[in-house]
Amino acid sequence: MLADNFIFTVKKSFLYTENETWVKIENERVRVGVTDFFQRRGGDIIYIELPQVGSTVMLSEEITQVESIKTVSSINSPVEGTIVEVNSTLTNKPEAINEDPYGKGWLVLIIPSNLKKDTQQLLTAKRYFKLMKKKIEDELKRSKQEMSGLG
Repeated sequence: MLADNFIFTVKKSFLYTENETWVKIENERVRVGVTDFFQRRGGDIIYIELPQVGSTVMLSEEITQVESIKTVSSINSPVEGTIVEVNSTLTNKPEAINEDPYGKGWLVLIIPSNLKKDTQQLLTAKRYFKLMKKKIEDELKRSKQEMSGLG
């Protein structure tokens, strides 16, 4: 259940997917992670299965799974390309995602096959924020309806 004062951070310089992944473009490479909204909603992250360096990924293909105390979530690639680095720190310290989702909690670094094409489908921080606000409002409504049905 979400509280009325649910707070989450959105980095202005990043791009986002509707599925709570972020993209940071770094010298024609793309660093990928999960958003603050994702990690707050899922709770403490206890395990992550990292992909292999050198793996080729397609747009929207699963690149990893993240297990939290509440659920197991698939994380899909926001771009097509080749994984050139994984955040191996997460193997022993998956909670880094909760502690710093936009920094130390990054997941993979990808060399995209077609950066220009893939980034056209990503959301700006402003658009992503509006989408998350709507998701929160919808969940609050659903939660209140469920609670009133119990009474």
